[in-house]
Amino acid sequence: MLGPVGYLALAVGIVVLVVIAGSSVWLSVRNHEALDAAARERDVLFTIEELTASIERAETGQRGFLLTGRDAYLEPFDRATQHIPGLIAKLGPEVEADPTASRLLSELKPVIADKLAELRETIEFAKAGNRDAALDLVGTDRGQGDTQAIRSITARMAQREQVVVATQFQAINDRGRALVLMDTAGLAGLVLLAGVIAFGIRRYVVALRATQAELELANRGLEANNVDLERIVQTRTADLVEANEEIQRFAYIVSHDLRAPLVNIMGFTSELETAAKSLGQFADEVDAREPGALSSDVAAAVDEDIPEAIRFIKASTSKMDRLIGAILTLSREGRRVLTNERLEMKAVLSGIADTVRHQANDSNAEIRIGELPLLVMDRIAVEQIFGNLLDNALKYLKPGRAGLIRINGRVEGGFAVFEVEDNGRGIAPRDHERIFDLFRRAGDQSVPGEGIGLAHVRALVRRLGGKVECDSVLDRGTVFRVHLPAPVPQPANRRSRSVAA
Repeated sequence: MLGPVGYLALAVGIVVLVVIAGSSVWLSVRNHEALDAAARERDVLFTIEELTASIERAETGQRGFLLTGRDAYLEPFDRATQHIPGLIAKLGPEVEADPTASRLLSELKPVIADKLAELRETIEFAKAGNRDAALDLVGTDRGQGDTQAIRSITARMAQREQVVVATQFQAINDRGRALVLMDTAGLAGLVLLAGVIAFGIRRYVVALRATQAELELANRGLEANNVDLERIVQTRTADLVEANEEIQRFAYIVSHDLRAPLVNIMGFTSELETAAKSLGQFADEVDAREPGALSSDVAAAVDEDIPEAIRFIKASTSKMDRLIGAILTLSREGRRVLTNERLEMKAVLSGIADTVRHQANDSNAEIRIGELPLLVMDRIAVEQIFGNLLDNALKYLKPGRAGLIRINGRVEGGFAVFEVEDNGRGIAPRDHERIFDLFRRAGDQSVPGEGIGLAHVRALVRRLGGKVECDSVLDRGTVFRVHLPAPVPQPANRRSRSVAA
């Protein structure tokens, strides 16, 4: 181990190397930018030289035509005069960032324009046969003055560009030397850092060997303890299984025993309803024979209070009967022996979707099933899980919006992950976990149900060794994500031996 001082030195070394590396990158970038700038200045210099040469070629063509009268001299003149405007236009953007160069270019433009105008006038006089007028115009020294001005201005522009280029190259050389120094310092820092790391590794290896010897002694003790722990875990697991079975038996017995008195209540309620009808008919006959013979309290009891009480008793007993039935269903499912088989999940989900197709059509909903991984599990449990999820999605679609339910799957981390996604009403964040509780419901309570389906789904998924999650946004939709153990692929050679056998 390095110790506090060693770690501090290592940290300082790393910081210094990072600074050196950053400085090297910065210098390299600045040099690259300087090279680009120098290249642009060289382009400006070449453009100035080309402009000066083009004016000289135009002047040479003019003189040759005036002296000989041959049209062949007009060809270089025409090429030069056509090329000059493009060179001036090219110089504009290249020197606009330099105030001095931009001012010189502004001075140069009218002089070049006047020079070209003088050249064209002399040529036009000569073409018209007025050679003397052309020579007189040449003799005014107008063209010579323009030429001298052009040479003076372009020389100053070229000199300025050369100074700028020289300055850029000097800066590049300076930064290059600094970059060499930085790289040398970085190399030295790397060597020093490598030494510190090597020293730390050596100390670490020594400490590791000592720790390894201690671990070997500890492992021997752990192996002895593991035997006892495994025995304890097996005992606790057996106790938990027995307790779970006892709870299921208790739920079954309680539900079964509750149903017997409930059936009696429902029977007596029917008899009370029949008696109430007879009593009502009798009251009607008495009232018909002797109007006013029955008091208002008696009439109200016969016509309203007794029928309302009977309706309340029937509604309550019906709900209790459904709840007891749900508890019995969950109890039986928990005690049912699971039988695993190979399930092509796309075919399984398609079959479940077909059973609710009429419900989907009535709700203007579409069910889309993507590619799904296969499972090796109990078919009944899997069908109950996804049947409940599809039924739940269809129940809670958003009114006024075409329903869309999508089922997709993938294999992830040893689990087959199935997503049942809808664009329905959604579930508030506070209810994302509560909806899995028995007899707990969220959202619109006008939808028929007892709050059993999702509790059943979670119980089945857990029994199959998986988990179920809810991800939902109000008014946008819900995704139920079911994780179930994926089948372990069998090696090809094992399968071939089985076939051969």
